[in-house]
Amino acid sequence: MSGRPCSKVACNQGAEATLTYVYADSMAVLGPLSQKAEPHSYDLCARHAERLSVPQGWQVIRHVVLGT
Repeated sequence: MSGRPCSKVACNQGAEATLTYVYADSMAVLGPLSQKAEPHSYDLCARHAERLSVPQGWQVIRHVVLGT
């Protein structure tokens, strides 16, 4: 566990991914957990990262770390 909790309400799991929205481009970017918590991003546990959904017309970019 990272020591940072999932940003979803009532979830007590540890964060494993960081989600950032780019509103101007209608895009959500999901990647590995950032080194430090940022005020305009959301840390998510594995379950919530996997279940991520965005509004219709939006694009999701998923960055993954290869070779781990």
